[in-house]
Formats: sequence, structure tokens, C-alpha cells
Amino acid sequence: MLLFVTLEFTYTLLGTEHMPEKGVNSTFKKIVYESSEMVFLADDTYPYTIFYGNELFEKEIGDKLEQRNLVGLGLDVNSYIFKEELVLEVKENEYSFSLELPHENESNYFLFYHGKPLEANETPTKAEAIEYVRSNPDAIIIGEFDFITFLNATALNKIGFKYEELVNTSPINLIHPEDQKSFNKVWKKAKEAQSTEEATARFQTKENSFVSLDLKISFSGERFFITTFTKQAVHIINPADAVQNRLIQSSADLAEVGKWEYDSEANSFQLDEIARQMLELPKVVKLDKKKIDKPIRSAFKSLVKGFTKNDQGETYLELIAPKKFKVAWEHYMVDLNQKKIAGIVWNDTTIQEAKSELDFFQTLFMDSLEAMILLTESGLVRLINSEAKKLFDFDESNSPKFLEDFSPFVLDDEPVKSWIENPTIEGVEILTSIKNHQGDALNLAIKSKRIASNRETCIVVSFRNVTEKISLERSLEDSTEFLMNLTDQVPGGLYQMVLSAEGEIRFAFLSKGIRSVLGISSEEAQSLKDIGTAMSNVHPQDLPNVIMTSVASARKLEPWLCQFRVKIGDSGEYRWVLGAARPQTLDTGDMVWYGYLTDISQQKEFEEKLDEAKKAAEKANQIKSDFLSMISHELRTPLNAISGSVYSLLQESPTDYQKNALNTINFAVDNLIIMINDLLDFQKIEAGKLHMENASFNLSELLNQIIKGLTFHARDSKNKLQLDLDPRLDLLVKGDKTRMSQVLNNLITNALKFTDRGIVAVKVNLLSKSDQKVRVYFEVLDNGIGIAKEDQSKIFDDFDQVKPTFNKKYGGTGLGLSITKKLLSIMGSEIHLESEVGVGSKFYFEIDMTLANEEEGPRTILPLKPVLPEKLHLLMAEDNEVNALVLGKIISKWGHTYDRVVNGLEAVAAMDDPTKYNCVLMDIQMPEMNGFDATKAIKAKFEIPVIALTAAAKLEIMEQIQECGFDGFVAKPIDAAELHDVIKEVVGKYHSRS
Repeated sequence: MLLFVTLEFTYTLLGTEHMPEKGVNSTFKKIVYESSEMVFLADDTYPYTIFYGNELFEKEIGDKLEQRNLVGLGLDVNSYIFKEELVLEVKENEYSFSLELPHENESNYFLFYHGKPLEANETPTKAEAIEYVRSNPDAIIIGEFDFITFLNATALNKIGFKYEELVNTSPINLIHPEDQKSFNKVWKKAKEAQSTEEATARFQTKENSFVSLDLKISFSGERFFITTFTKQAVHIINPADAVQNRLIQSSADLAEVGKWEYDSEANSFQLDEIARQMLELPKVVKLDKKKIDKPIRSAFKSLVKGFTKNDQGETYLELIAPKKFKVAWEHYMVDLNQKKIAGIVWNDTTIQEAKSELDFFQTLFMDSLEAMILLTESGLVRLINSEAKKLFDFDESNSPKFLEDFSPFVLDDEPVKSWIENPTIEGVEILTSIKNHQGDALNLAIKSKRIASNRETCIVVSFRNVTEKISLERSLEDSTEFLMNLTDQVPGGLYQMVLSAEGEIRFAFLSKGIRSVLGISSEEAQSLKDIGTAMSNVHPQDLPNVIMTSVASARKLEPWLCQFRVKIGDSGEYRWVLGAARPQTLDTGDMVWYGYLTDISQQKEFEEKLDEAKKAAEKANQIKSDFLSMISHELRTPLNAISGSVYSLLQESPTDYQKNALNTINFAVDNLIIMINDLLDFQKIEAGKLHMENASFNLSELLNQIIKGLTFHARDSKNKLQLDLDPRLDLLVKGDKTRMSQVLNNLITNALKFTDRGIVAVKVNLLSKSDQKVRVYFEVLDNGIGIAKEDQSKIFDDFDQVKPTFNKKYGGTGLGLSITKKLLSIMGSEIHLESEVGVGSKFYFEIDMTLANEEEGPRTILPLKPVLPEKLHLLMAEDNEVNALVLGKIISKWGHTYDRVVNGLEAVAAMDDPTKYNCVLMDIQMPEMNGFDATKAIKAKFEIPVIALTAAAKLEIMEQIQECGFDGFVAKPIDAAELHDVIKEVVGKYHSRS
């Protein structure tokens, strides 16, 4: 027996109707604060902060709270959707409060009032009451306003649904349609009388079967309580009747059912009147009587055999063709020794025909092109066709059971009950918005119609997707308003200009924005309809451009775009405006431009500042470039002197000690030259002025030359240098041979530098080859000191090394790998690194190269062995005394003679007798006349080889060298052996011609 106690409170609260939002007025504060009952207010948004409490509340509860919000109190306000009382538990004490919701007091806060502590003997604790209800062996269902709010475990177990599937649904939806009328009658009686009534009804289970339950229904106000109980037997029922009634009840859809009973001792069947008439047999059929037709006797005997095998069952009985009867039976015990069989019989032919017709109509319903559902009046879903499932994205796993199952899809405030509130014969169409499982928002036109039958009354609801129709209607309705608002709000001004067939030009439309762009009033805008008025405000310097671009647009029917200045008012000031329009020719012969004008004054100011900043940056970059070139030249000049002097000293048979010292100086000079070249390359890459050649070269030959050139370096650093070259790479390719050499030189010398008595292996493989391209893999592997993971990204940064100590120990600018990475990026490749400290490093990259034709490749010319004079007479044009002295010593060591001039003018003048000199050594940077101009003057008159000597990098002045006709080039500081080879080569060529 479950006892429910309801406590009712009455209250009068002053000052709440004019309470400001989230605030309390002074009169209310005074009354509430001094109240003898607890009162507090909480915000209506999560976590429902308690922002006010009277003195008694703070003393009893507020000071004990760790969190001043309803979440801290463990209270879920969503559970109290109606005005009612509630109990709060704070520190093992219980307090009762009345609650007023925000929508009831037209505020944005919850009002808790009439608060008082509950005495221990007044009522069980909330926890005790909850535990009693949850653990009660009887099923308990609690709800309010005809909707379920709570079910205990026993109730859920009986019908198999989950808690969340039934909360906020009507219990009527669970009742078998045949029991709903009697159930509703008991329900109404209990509600009106506020009493407890008994009823028996079949409840639907999760498996769509029904379970019969004896119920007690109680009401307290609008709140109802449904509990199950076990009825006590009050009279004896005939076992046969009980069996037959149970079979009839389980076959409720049968129209006419006859009852029979088989007595095994008498070996006879006893039929009731319906069964007798249906089978056209006597009331008692004795199977041992000969007067019973043999086919009938055989049929009944086979039926008896079925009885002996099964306690209950169902089979067909054919007595009268073409009728087909169906028999159901169940054994029952009369006493401990006697067993009888009772059952029912019905004409199955009629039922099968009816079912076939029903299946046909059901198929029509399920396969209808329109989405439809069939409901009971209580909202139970009888059928949902395939189009409705597709519309709402239902499948077998989530097929709806009740009308309320459609609620989560509805976006409108109207409940789904409104779909079936006013069904008529004609059908009433209503509009609603839903969101299906896929998140698609749809607009539906819903029609419902009540269909009454002898058995029950149902409601058919059809759904028509009118999303596109409504969208189109709304679009058409809003288009005018949208376009007008757009023209007013868009930055700038919109216009429509018409050129009539007669040649008249006028503005057919001007938006409000035109006024702000041109700085004119509304009255002036009205007079602007004439094109002449508009043109008179254009700056005189810009007017020709406006006219010419407009004429071109009209002739070619191309968009018009023009920037020009217009005069603003009478101030004489001008404003930059951007005009754009697209022309269109009408059937009338008129031409229309749809366009806009916008103020670009700020953009123009920004462009001017940007242009100034660009020029300043270019100037700064040029200054930096000039500075680096100057520094490079100034450094190369003394390095040339040092290098030349060392060369001269090495030719004078120095001692071993002196030779080592001189070699050390040479090594230092080479390192300085590398650093200078790195700085220049870095500056060119940063400035975007690095020139990449695209000449043909043999890849295999280049790689062998690079390795051969670094063999001495490897031997000097006590390392072994290896080359693993794919034999298929003996190819002619196009690219920058110098930059490719620079990349590989940087990687190999870097590996040699950081490897001590180890191996540096260079591996080059052909990855793929097509008709025009090859993809080549390059790898430089060493077993040197390695690089830690955290430092691997640093080594490719500008001017950066792994540690500051590396600079002291190994030297360098920290630009080699940075330049390598940037050069590869320009070539369309990317450098990769794998390294481990103490194990070594592997640098690798892949690059695509274009194949060169054989005729494009460098021609192999058999070297001539000209007979050169043993003694050459050279002209040296050099303004620097130290360089001239060093170069003179080198020439003298070779056994040649020379004359020296200090500028280009003297060099040209010295050529009065062209047969006097075998070759000219021309410095580029000289006073009076530089080496370029001097060489042009000499080459214009005489055929004599001229070799450029300069501190500038060859790539910087390559174009000028080629234009001036130099025959050779040697960079400072001068490598004596290289200079000697170049002199022999160019002089030999000229000697061979002669």
C-alpha cells in the first residue's frame, strides 16, 4: 500500500509584480528580509545563481552553502514545470519551499517562498520516500496533467520500455485500443472524484505485445498515481470456459468463434451452438459412432492425435470444401487424474480473404507517394509508410511508437498534438517546420483526417514537403525589400545610366549612397539626372580618361572601370572615386549601364604611402647591396695581395716550415672568400635578384668534377670521400650548373668539416625518367658528430649555428646551409635531414631536371696545342699599387714581361701598336675610365685577347662582360694557376687564328 501525502500552502507576496529584472525593490526587500519564513531568489540561467535571500534563509541555509546556486543544492529546476512545493536537503536537514517559476511572475528569476524546516516526525525524508517508491515490488507510475513524470523499476520491467521513452507521454498511449474506452471511464471517474479506482487493462510492451495488469488509479489535484495489485479470486470459473475465453482474447480479431470441448474418456467432442452451426454437425460428436461420416471422423481423430502430442496448439480442419476451419486448443486439468481439452474453432477462409484485402490496402498505404501515418485518437502510431520514414529519417531501429516521438523533430512552438486536434472530413492543412535526423530543416504542410470504423476510430496524417515552395515564396516576397535595402546599405552608390537610341544620356536610377560619395545634398542629387552636370564635377585632368573609357565600353560592350577625381561641393577640393559598370543592350536599341561609384580617397592615400615605403625599401636594399659590393671589393683587394704574395713566396723554394705557414695563409684566404661569396649570395636571394641559368651540362661529369675538386679537402681533413653514382645519369640536362655545384659543395664541405677521420659518402640515383624530364635523388652521408633533434631546424636559419662554440671551433658564417635550402627552393626542391648525435648526419633531396637534346649540349672540342711564344708581353691595367706589385711578381715568375697602366684611358692609349702585346689584363674598377669602357674601345679597333680581373662576383657582371667582349674572367683574389691557364687558353686561341 503506497501512501501519498500532499501539503498545500497559501501565500500573499507583496511587491513582486513590479520587481525590476534580476533586482528587488526596496519595499519588497524590507518585507521579505524581516519575514518569519525563508525566501530566496535564483537566476533563471545555468547554474541558477542565488542572488538574494532574506535574513532567515541566510541563517538557516545560505551560510552553509559551498556554492550559492541551485546546482550546488542538487536541485534540477527542469523537473518542476508546474507551480508546486518541493523539499531541499542541506547538511542532512530538510526544508520545504513553495516555488514560483519565471513565466508565472513575468520575470527572469525563480522565487522560493514559505520556506520552513521539516520536523523529523512530520514525514519520511525525501531519500526514504524515493527509495520506497523505487524498490516497491508493485509497478508505480506517477504523472501530472495526463503526462508521465516518473516510473519505478518494476513498471519499466513489466513493459520493457526505457525511462526516457515514456517520460512526458500519456499513459493512454500504452493501453490496448479495446481497453481504452473502459480505462478512460475509470480515469475520468478517479479524476473528477479525486479518489482511487480499480481497473484492468492491457499495456503495450517494447516488443509490441500486450500484458494484462490490475491497476489502482488515484488522483490528487492534477497529479495521478497508477499502481498495480493482485486481485483475490472471488468465484470459481469453469476451467473449460477459462481456456476458451483466454484463446478468444488472444484471437481478438476473429469475427465469429465457436467453442468445443473434448472428453478423452467418452472419446467425443461437445460443440456449442456457434460451432455446431459452423461445422454443420450435431452438438455431440462421438468418434466411435459409425453414423458419423468417415472423412469427418478421420479429421477429428487426427485432431486428437495432435492433442496427445502438445499441451496447446493450433491447426487447420477441413470438413466442408472449400471452407477451411482453424482450431485452437489448450489442455486443462479437471482433477488430479483426468485431463480434458478445450478450444475454439472459426472459419479461416473468410478471415484470410479479409486479411488479403487488408494487406492490399495496407500495401497501398505503405507504398503511397505521399508521406502518411495512421494514429489512434490517443496518439498511438498504428502505421507509418515508407515516404514518412524517409522524410523523418526513421528506420526499423528507431521507428516511432507514439505521436510524441515526432516532437524532437518539430522546430515550431506548437505541440505535435495540434496535428490531430481538428481533423475533419475534408481535412485541414497546417504548416510546421521540422529538422530530420540528418539536420535538414524542412517545411511541411500537414493534413489530418478522422476515419471511423466499427472497431475503432483512427486519424490519418499526411505530410507534404513544401520547403522549396515556401522558400520561393519568401524569396519573391523579400526580393524587393532586400534589393532596396541593399542599394541603400552597400558602401558607395549604385546607379543605372541609359544611353538612348537618339544619343541622349541620363541617369535612370541613383541610390542614396551617391550623395555621400559625391558629397552632394538630396536636392543636388535630383538635378544630377543630367550626365552633363555629373561630368562638370570631374577633375579636368581625369575627364579625358573618363570619356575615352566610357566610349570604349560602349563600342566593345565591355565592363567599364575607371578611377577619377570629382569636386566636392563649393570647397574646390577633390575626392578620388572608383567607377565600375557593365553595359547591356536592350531590344529597344537603348544601352544601359548598371554600375557603382565608391570613395577610394583613403585607398589612394594608402597607395601613395605604400609607394613611398616601397621606394624607401628599394633604396635601402640598393644601399645594402652597394655596401656589400663595396665591402666585397675592398676585402678582395687586400686578399688578392695576400694570395699573390703567398704564391710568389711559394715559388721561391721556401723551407718546410715556411711552406706550412704559407699554406695556412692560403687556407685562411680561401675561407674568407667563401664567406664573402655566401654574404653576396644571401643578399641576392633576399633581394630576389639571384639569376638562375638554364644551360646544358653533363650531370655525371659535373658530379665527378665536384668530387675531384674536394679530394684534397677530404685528404687534408683526414676523411675519406666516396661517390656512388648511378651509371644511368650520364645524361645531358638543363639547369644552373654553378648553383648545383654550390649546393653540393656546401653539403659536402659541411660534412667534411664536422667529420674527423671518417667517411663522407655521396650517393646520386635516378628515380624516374620520362621523355623530357628526370627525377634525381642526391644524398650526402657522414659519420661525424651528428646533430641533436632540437637543433636540426636551427641549422637552416640565417646566420645560425647549432652552438656559439661551433663558430669558434669550425668557423663559417652560418649561411651555407641557409643558402643551400633557399637555392633548392628556387630550383623546386626541398632539403631533408636525418641525424643522430655521435652517429652522423644524412642530408638528401630530390630534384626534377629537364633533359637537353644532344645538339644543345656542350660540344666536345679537341684541345689545340698551339705553339705559344716562350715569352709573352702583357699589358696590365691596374690602379691599385699592391695588386699591381703582386701581379707583376707572378708574371715575372712565369718568365713573361709586362707594361702597367693605371686607368682605362691609358690602356686604350697604350694600344697604339697592337702587335706589341700578346694579351691585356684589365681591372674593372679604375678611375678616369673603367675596364668595361676601355675593353669596348680596344675591341672596337683591335683583335687582342682581354681578360677581366675584378673583385666582383662573375654572376653580378656576367651580362656586361659578354657585352664588352672579354675573352676571359679571373676573380680576385687571383689564383695564379687559374690566371696562367686562362692566359694560355685565350692567347692560344688568337695565335691559332693567326
